[in-house]
Amino acid sequence: MYEVITQSLRALVDFTDEELFLFMQRLKPLSLKKYAFYLKEGQVCKSMVIVFRGGLRYFSRSEKGDNTLGFAFEGEWIGDYESFLLQTPSPDFIEALEDCELFTLSYADMQALYNHSQRFERFGRIIAERLFIDTARNNRNLKMQSAEDRYLELLTKQPHIFERLPQHLIASYLGIQPQSLSRIRARLSNAKS
Repeated sequence: MYEVITQSLRALVDFTDEELFLFMQRLKPLSLKKYAFYLKEGQVCKSMVIVFRGGLRYFSRSEKGDNTLGFAFEGEWIGDYESFLLQTPSPDFIEALEDCELFTLSYADMQALYNHSQRFERFGRIIAERLFIDTARNNRNLKMQSAEDRYLELLTKQPHIFERLPQHLIASYLGIQPQSLSRIRARLSNAKS
């Protein structure tokens, strides 16, 4: 039943069966209905989340509208990592895009796992490194790549997003308006013809 979770964990670190069991004992189940918030601006992100079933969106709000920072689907982790590590209020939101079955790992439980073995510390380091790399890459891409190049990269790296999300959320993630995304898709479709 929890194969999605154990595969995700083992893809990051070569956990023993005993360590996986210990990890799974620390995870707490949580169900969220579509459009429900896991995190709202001003709340402290008390736990990181791994998605068992469904999808989540991580975003910020400004007077210009929503700015989508990322998504998480089955087997992927999400949370406001800065708020989680510092235990300070988040400026961001995490919302369910679909009905979700999630597992949460609290800050205290993560620290307890870190103290248990080096593999757990390695897990935390790998998660932090991936978040840093993703953030740096997204910032660089927004500044250096054209919207079309960002679209093509997303299409190559995460094609499932296009099957599961509405166009306006994809556009928000790419940093463009939905109309611009429509023009890019039309132009690329015409180029293939």
